[in-house]
Amino acid sequence: MRTKNRPIEVLAPAGSMECLKAAILNGADAVYLGGEMFGARAYAGNFNKEELLEAIDYVHLYGKKLFLTVNTLMKEEELPLLPGFLKPFYEQGLDAVIVQDLGAVSVIRKHFPELEIHASTQMTITGVHGARIAKKMGAKRVVPARELSLEEIQEIKDDTGLDMECFVHGALCYCYSGQCFMSSMLGGRSGNRGRCAGTCRLPFYLDGTKNTKNAYPLSLKDLCTIEHLPEILDHGVDSLKIEGRMKGPRYVGEVTRIYRKYVDLYLSEKTYKVESEDLKILMEVFNRGGFTGGYYKKYHGKDMMSMKRPDHQGLYVGKISKLMKGKISFTAQEDIHKGDALQIRINSEEKVELTSPSEFKAGSKVVLNGQKMKKLHEGMEIKRTLNHPMIERIDEGLKQKKKENLKGKIIIQKDQCAKLILKDGEDHVEVIGPVIEEAQKNGAMPADIEKLLKKTGQTHYTFEELEVDLGENLFVPGSVLKKLRKEAFAQMDQTKILKYRRTYEDPVKENDVASSQEQEDSKIQIAVSMENLEYLDIVTEDREVMKIYLSWMELKQQEDPQSILNKIKTAGKQCYLMLPQIARKRQMEELKAKKDLIFTNEIDGLLVRNLEEFSWLIEEGYQKEMIADYMFYGYNKEAVKEYQRLSGIQIRMTYPSELNKKEMEQLELLNADLFLYGYQPLMVSAQCVKNNLRGCDKTPSWLTLKDRYNANFFVHTSCCDCINEIYNGKPLWVGNEAGILKDLHPSVIRFHITRENEAQVKEILNAAKSIQKGERASLATEYTTGHLKREVL
Repeated sequence: MRTKNRPIEVLAPAGSMECLKAAILNGADAVYLGGEMFGARAYAGNFNKEELLEAIDYVHLYGKKLFLTVNTLMKEEELPLLPGFLKPFYEQGLDAVIVQDLGAVSVIRKHFPELEIHASTQMTITGVHGARIAKKMGAKRVVPARELSLEEIQEIKDDTGLDMECFVHGALCYCYSGQCFMSSMLGGRSGNRGRCAGTCRLPFYLDGTKNTKNAYPLSLKDLCTIEHLPEILDHGVDSLKIEGRMKGPRYVGEVTRIYRKYVDLYLSEKTYKVESEDLKILMEVFNRGGFTGGYYKKYHGKDMMSMKRPDHQGLYVGKISKLMKGKISFTAQEDIHKGDALQIRINSEEKVELTSPSEFKAGSKVVLNGQKMKKLHEGMEIKRTLNHPMIERIDEGLKQKKKENLKGKIIIQKDQCAKLILKDGEDHVEVIGPVIEEAQKNGAMPADIEKLLKKTGQTHYTFEELEVDLGENLFVPGSVLKKLRKEAFAQMDQTKILKYRRTYEDPVKENDVASSQEQEDSKIQIAVSMENLEYLDIVTEDREVMKIYLSWMELKQQEDPQSILNKIKTAGKQCYLMLPQIARKRQMEELKAKKDLIFTNEIDGLLVRNLEEFSWLIEEGYQKEMIADYMFYGYNKEAVKEYQRLSGIQIRMTYPSELNKKEMEQLELLNADLFLYGYQPLMVSAQCVKNNLRGCDKTPSWLTLKDRYNANFFVHTSCCDCINEIYNGKPLWVGNEAGILKDLHPSVIRFHITRENEAQVKEILNAAKSIQKGERASLATEYTTGHLKREVL
């Protein structure tokens, strides 16, 4: 068990200055927010330069911290803008930056060596190896994947000693953060660039059915861990992160207040017990059909999902017991107040909304005028979606001003200058006033002086202690005391704020240009990557295919994997292994257990897809070829250079799928893979569509989801790793783009086989040969060109 005397941070979101003030007022130790660039919530009310500078000063007045999100992937033309963007905030006293892009980490480390770096959950850090390399890159804190268990989190903490920041309340993504391409590929709005369109909150149906009861199979309930805080904190979590930069000040303030309350309870010697009223408040602020405790204590499950609808569902207050002419009646399960908003859902898209005209006690009969009576029936649930007096209470509370407690001493002696001394921890100010003279009549009394000075009004200070050192029979005008107090408070403000200021001197004296890579071979080689081995014979027999990438998840299940490797080598091909896209403790234990197979001479290199695998291979001293797959992001030259620096060997990059052709050219890669064809996973999830909709049969299979436009998405249940992959319904194909090889000059063109039939595999191989010769090729299959010709936002 962790000691309770360590710092525990309540970290609140702020999408606006009102939200920031609500968070600080209600007990946040730190806030995180985005600026006008590089933030992973581009549609939040992000802060402009002046607002952000003001926000930094505001939190520092109260001894709190501010973390700036720069947690998006940055294109080559954007990265040079980062130092200039950060400079004024660094000088103002910014406490830390939350970062995803390795190129951004490198730039920040060079230009702002004193600035604290937090590894974003967008880095998809899933274990000790990924956390170790984040620490090696200079991170002081890691925000691990939300899917990790308490045991996995504790292992990272014990191994690295890094600060652990974990989400405890708010929205959950269906996909592992940092690995989602669905919003990007469907609408051009990338979740990796802060512009997620929330496609997992849209309706989808299994092919052949249209079950409206479960029309949102990718929508999770919101996380709420208030009842599990002791376990979470005992497993090494240092910062409790509340999600919600898209939410308003009511939500931010109330959720922060409740988590502050229970952190303080945890730190006390009292029994930890959550009051039912606090749980109801959290439900009424926002919930999607109840809450989930998340992944801390379970791997996945249907009970974590909100498949009926993805929006706020309020608090249950009763069900229709009787329908009369234009009226409904029910027995109130909660006190209902005048002005409360009540809702009856007819289906996922249609609802009846009512307003309570008066007060009703719990247990009493309620009769209300109804609407759409023909669509209502007995037994339908009634939810309260707005608690009128609760909102009034919250709004009134938000009008209050956060007060800092000061210790003060006023010294007033005859023929001496009045002096007011203020102390707040290490902060100390002294203000000198005019010379004090003897009173002609009655002198000032200590109680009167104390009373006047303690009238701090709308300032953000109050006196915790105030000592009055007053001589006898002295004339002390009230205006003198007020002026002393005003000047002392102003000086205390400056003392608190200015101690965070920095002077920026750019340590980068000259352009640090990323070193160019050397092209290995003038002839472009054809690589075929295969998720299964069904058509391995066809591929090995093709003379033009020089490289074969095998799925590790497929190879590890074979009775005799060595014979498969021998077949490839006998055919004169190079053999590579595609490591898992998500590598948690289970996957890493398998990789380590079969290290001899992975490191065998028959395997020429490894396709790496995450920091966990990458770091482990570096630790093991791996010296063969490593290929960074397209989801192991290299959006800019600095990121590519960082991979080379960390590994100590040459890394062959794969052109990122979210860059267009012009942006790919800017990377100037001379030794790279270009993904020309293949169905691409848009999401990788710990959840399972099949399990949640039909039940688990532990049989790997393909399902087809259809969206509201009847477009297909293929779901692959990878049962050996208990992972779901949701593929785009159309394969990516850029082979008919004129001049693509000449302009990008990749060393390898890659064709990915997943669910194709034999005829399609042969067609793809024929197309590969045409492309290799510099010719254009067409496919009979309907396809997408992805972002080749369009810029991702």
